[in-house]
Amino acid sequence: MKRIVALVAAACLLMTGVTIGVLMRPAYAPAPMAAAGPSVPDELAAALVSPAYSAYLDLEASEPAEPAETEMDFSEVNGVGLYDAKEQVVTEIGIPQSAQRDELLPEQTAWSYPGMEVGFSGGSVEYVSVPVGADPIQLESGSLPVSVEGWEKVFGEPMFTADDGVGYVDERGFAAKLFLDSRSGELVSIDFFWSSSTE
Repeated sequence: MKRIVALVAAACLLMTGVTIGVLMRPAYAPAPMAAAGPSVPDELAAALVSPAYSAYLDLEASEPAEPAETEMDFSEVNGVGLYDAKEQVVTEIGIPQSAQRDELLPEQTAWSYPGMEVGFSGGSVEYVSVPVGADPIQLESGSLPVSVEGWEKVFGEPMFTADDGVGYVDERGFAAKLFLDSRSGELVSIDFFWSSSTE
């Protein structure tokens, strides 16, 4: 009986150690690729690099948008909450395929998953970027295509326009920006982040 109790206690300690090791893994040292699943094609990996992660929004200068047919809620994207900690992201969607630390700002890291990139500042999510060509985006309010036309059909005309794209802001201040190629005007990615706006 003592052997069984000792064996169970040892197994519990081992599982606790493994769990802590996985959750406390630094962003710049992800698990091996074999554990993460299939690799991302080169074209998709190149598109995962997101141009910007926050924006100044001058809502007075923008033309009013048409009323949205669907309630906007950008607080959770593909299972990742824009308020989540790194540990929550690992719990919800697993270990990333790769991770990269910003050379100039070491507290900022980016984790790559199939069809999206999750950026962190410190230990919290700063942005989620979904490249063109990815599967439809899963939001709290439903599924949306990765296309400008699809977004305009659901939410009406964009609420703001910038040099590098257009976007929408929900009632809680979470923004979705559709980044457009400066030369072709084609969609590059859709990024979700906490906006800073003035009224």
